Amino acid sequence: MPPAEFIPVAENAGLLPAIGEWVLERAMTDAKLWPELEIAVNLSPVQFRHVDLESMLRRLIVKHAVDPGRFVLEITEGVLLEATDRVNTVLDAIRDMGFRTALDDFGTGYSSLSYLCNFQFDKIKIDRSFISSISRVDTTKTIIKSVVTLGRGLGMDIVAEGIETPYEASMMTRFGCTELQGFYFARPLPVEEMVKFLETYEPRNPDQEPGSLQQPIAGDGLAG
Repeated sequence: MPPAEFIPVAENAGLLPAIGEWVLERAMTDAKLWPELEIAVNLSPVQFRHVDLESMLRRLIVKHAVDPGRFVLEITEGVLLEATDRVNTVLDAIRDMGFRTALDDFGTGYSSLSYLCNFQFDKIKIDRSFISSISRVDTTKTIIKSVVTLGRGLGMDIVAEGIETPYEASMMTRFGCTELQGFYFARPLPVEEMVKFLETYEPRNPDQEPGSLQQPIAGDGLAG
């Protein structure tokens, strides 16, 4: 079941704060299995509204003895729409602890550019809806190249979400994206299978045709 289906149900049931903490704790536990990798975890607007996020993160860092610099906390525009002093304070505290941050699903909201001016992020993640249309809509290429230029000019890494074809991978690399993510490279795996897969995984060249990849490595689920 994709997050788009179960997250609204969990939110209506009041379960998101507990699920969010469980995901963070599980991510920090699993991170010890592959110390060379970066771990991305989504944060929900509910966690900003109803959870002492700063205290929870500090407690989990100490409990699991992890380096916060290995983690990227992904934040959607839903959090920034409530751009109160509380949100600014939490984001500053997260960065002060050593975590990096990413603006997820960039381009799906109406005021994205203002967020880049008002908030400091380490990464921008270009939404899949742009990637999937680059072969059909000429203006999409211009928009993506502009976003990449803007983000790189602000010192941010640019992640292209939802890469599913060699063409998309090749084009986003040429546009200057620093990271690519999607089913073209790998699909979601349970932790146990991912550990085994990493032992033989070789990074795919964005211009390489599919063929040699036998198993996926990771997807864009709740835990990134």
